[in-house]
Amino acid sequence: MKTRLSLAVLAAALSANVASAQTLEERISALESRLQSGTKVDIGGYIKLDAQVSRFSDGNRATATIGDDYLVPSTIPVGGESGGAHTDFSAKESRFWLKTTTQTDYGKLGTHIEVDFSTQSMGDERISNSYAPRIRHAYLTFNDWLMGQTWTTFFDVAALPDLLDFVGPAGTTFGRQAQIRYSPGQWDFAMENPSTTLYDTSNLVGNPSSFDDNRVPDLIVRYRMPVGKAHYSLAVMGRELAYRDGTGSRESEYGYGVNFSGKIPVGDRGNDIRLQLTGGNAIGRYIALNGFRSGEIEADGSIEPIDTWGAMLAYRHLWSDQWRSSVSASVVEADNPDTVAAGVAKAYRTAHVNLIYTPVARLELGGELIWGERENESGDKGDVERFQFSAKLAF
Repeated sequence: MKTRLSLAVLAAALSANVASAQTLEERISALESRLQSGTKVDIGGYIKLDAQVSRFSDGNRATATIGDDYLVPSTIPVGGESGGAHTDFSAKESRFWLKTTTQTDYGKLGTHIEVDFSTQSMGDERISNSYAPRIRHAYLTFNDWLMGQTWTTFFDVAALPDLLDFVGPAGTTFGRQAQIRYSPGQWDFAMENPSTTLYDTSNLVGNPSSFDDNRVPDLIVRYRMPVGKAHYSLAVMGRELAYRDGTGSRESEYGYGVNFSGKIPVGDRGNDIRLQLTGGNAIGRYIALNGFRSGEIEADGSIEPIDTWGAMLAYRHLWSDQWRSSVSASVVEADNPDTVAAGVAKAYRTAHVNLIYTPVARLELGGELIWGERENESGDKGDVERFQFSAKLAF
């Protein structure tokens, strides 16, 4: 729920900084001028508790951080004994955002900044659980232009399933990064921050997890297709994969990705089907939360892109005005070269089913059953079974 900031609230916040060269009266006068000229300031966010009980089939959890916050398929252990169940409570997904919009003679200006407390190690569970905020979104808009960090244009947010596990199925694309995007009508044209992930089976550069040697940004085009009350979209991406070896020599290769997504109403009560189909030879980090790398460095130093595909299907059903459920299933698989290690992931599969209750507006209470499986090139498999309870209040 968006909340209009009153002049009194902003004036009180401004008055706290008494060391500024501006007087309080000057600040209030400037603020009044901005508001009168058409500037609107909104705040919002939510508080969310997640309580999870997880059991891994093949060993203890691979990490004690990100894999406990969300279902991250690449952290599922494979090739060990059952690690038993463990419990984790967290409020790290809670978030806060602030937006501004201003009407000018040249069009509409906007800003958006949003933070939460997930996915970083600046905190622990021993005493205070003091986790530092991190940037989720930080961008400006001017008419049809967007500049800053937000969801990658290769990801269709409208097709993300309605789940308590925010990240959701492995078969979806997902990511936020800095970009320049132009969106006339139903089109999106974007240049986005590049990052290359490669396997180095010949150990030519020490097998780092990523490289920052790109000269060309990731180029993405998406076309959004409303059909009645349904929503479909098609995105195409072209990417450069690049690295430098120990001598400074640079190698590069070009690859592509394609994503089709949709949200299709079922009946008149708000039920819907959501789907994603993704494929290409350079989509590594864009799918399954960086569950695969985009290519392999060959013995001669060249780059071989890796064919990868993924699919996700979800259905949301509204039982009443207060009760709803979603069920989803997904699979994603990579055609890795024969030279990769046996412990490299070949495929991931996930499933979710939930029941969510909204006793009053903006308050959601729910439970979700989650299953995820990792299969390695060796054929070994490991899975996780998880129950998640969540309580969320938006403001």
